[in-house]
Amino acid sequence: MKMNRRISALLVATAAFLIPACGFAADYPAKPVKIIVPFAAGGAADMTTRLAAKVAEKYLGQPMAVENRPGGGGVTGYAEVAKSRPDGYTLSEVGPSVVIAPLTKKTNFTVDSFTPIVNMVYEPETIACLSERFKTWEELVAASQANPGGVKISVSGAMASDHLAVLRVLKKSGLKWVCVPTNGSSQAITAMLGGHVDLTIVSPSELSEQVRSGQVAYLLTLAPKRLEEYPELPIAAEKGIEVVDGPWRGLVAPKGTPEEVVAAIEAAFLKAFADPEFVDAYSKAGLPANMWMNRADFTALVDQQKVDIAEVIAETGVKTNK
Repeated sequence: MKMNRRISALLVATAAFLIPACGFAADYPAKPVKIIVPFAAGGAADMTTRLAAKVAEKYLGQPMAVENRPGGGGVTGYAEVAKSRPDGYTLSEVGPSVVIAPLTKKTNFTVDSFTPIVNMVYEPETIACLSERFKTWEELVAASQANPGGVKISVSGAMASDHLAVLRVLKKSGLKWVCVPTNGSSQAITAMLGGHVDLTIVSPSELSEQVRSGQVAYLLTLAPKRLEEYPELPIAAEKGIEVVDGPWRGLVAPKGTPEEVVAAIEAAFLKAFADPEFVDAYSKAGLPANMWMNRADFTALVDQQKVDIAEVIAETGVKTNK
């Protein structure tokens, strides 16, 4: 009899624990949602996330506050979100660096510490410079060959996705440049605009205004085909460099976030992607508005990236700090 009472008490206690959890997920979202961007304000990751979140929040029913946590090529922000409570109220913008960092550095997370939700955009890496420095890819090649190691290119961080892309280009082309890691794409761009380095590598949207004004020139893009926005810009393959590369920018939650919460966030963003306000905002920013992915496709992309990036690291002979 006493045993039955103990079992009954245990069942009641268990039920009392579970009911609030179920109710919590059903009530989501009951307060504003925070999205961590693990890079500095003003960069492509920041802009992409802010524009998408602004539209998605009206479908989610709560404000979505974007906060920047730059540092360590994304590691600082990723680490914060990985250890956050998996309740759907702390999310992270992610790109290839969420896969790269655990493969090249000591981190307290891996890409499997997160649950993919949606991918917001994809853009090809593009090599840029001040127009007064070089006008064409051929001019850059000639200068590089005349002075091996004399050309400097800024990247968003050591072993960041753009750094690996540059290493691939150098390996395939035989050119020798000096890579200058910074703390985020904003700093990398500033270094080039200020004349501290000769080149930088960006997403096309990041310097679209400067290209239109004539201040900056795009020399080469790592896209699979020529870009509609820049039809005269050659792709790497046309120059004998078989490299296709570029950042995707998605949204993830900490692993263990309830399925219904993840589904609610995904649904809000999918509605946002079809909203004319989103399409207009991305188009004005020079971002492709049709390169998003739902959860299933984004999960497949991340899984493939784990394989591809490991191969790139091996191919380029990158030294890791693990």
